[in-house]
Amino acid sequence: MNHNKLYTYKGGPRSIGILAVAHAIKFDIEVVETNPQVGLSEEYLKLNKLGKTPTFVGSDGTVLTECMAIALHVASQDPESRMLGPTHMDFIHIVSWMSLCNTDVVKRMAAWIMPLLGVAPYSPEGVEMAKKQTAQVIQILEDHLQDRRYLVADCLTLADPFCAGLVSFGFANVFDKEWRAHFPYFTTWYEMVTSLEMYRAVIPNTVMAETALGPPKPSMRSDFTVDD
Repeated sequence: MNHNKLYTYKGGPRSIGILAVAHAIKFDIEVVETNPQVGLSEEYLKLNKLGKTPTFVGSDGTVLTECMAIALHVASQDPESRMLGPTHMDFIHIVSWMSLCNTDVVKRMAAWIMPLLGVAPYSPEGVEMAKKQTAQVIQILEDHLQDRRYLVADCLTLADPFCAGLVSFGFANVFDKEWRAHFPYFTTWYEMVTSLEMYRAVIPNTVMAETALGPPKPSMRSDFTVDD
């Protein structure tokens, strides 16, 4: 018997929301541990030619390789839930927030965090610029959440666990206590979403940095250049 499978690695930010929603609507997915950092099989590269995660393979043979498409597909498996919003316009807003977080937020966070982890070229100026650019885009979420509990409508939707999963990388590494004080509404929303049973079924313990990562030690610094 074929099963729905999600190829990803434990704690993968782009997979957390997918698995949380699957848990909430009781949609069975078998997680196949797949981490590009430790190598990929030829079989996997036939499914995802870019060698990225996550990848979804449905019990009917459907293959999806983009996290937003996977999340929307999984959430649609229970038409009675409100994960895709009560109205069509709510659905449009859900996709909009997912897109913002999966592009602008993730790219800016990565430009801030990856050099500090020693897996991308480090320069103080570049990191500081990325930090400011991250704050700029997070401010959009902060302003939006000032008078809202959820990102869309008056109920939990796919946008909440999906976006919370994406920004978990920031909270774990650089969104420290001092930084969080500047974004209280965004932080409260994140704490609310990550405390939900559906989220804790995937990530039982949420990590929130007390102190942001500092510059990498010389031995950690990457030898890669922009051309790489």
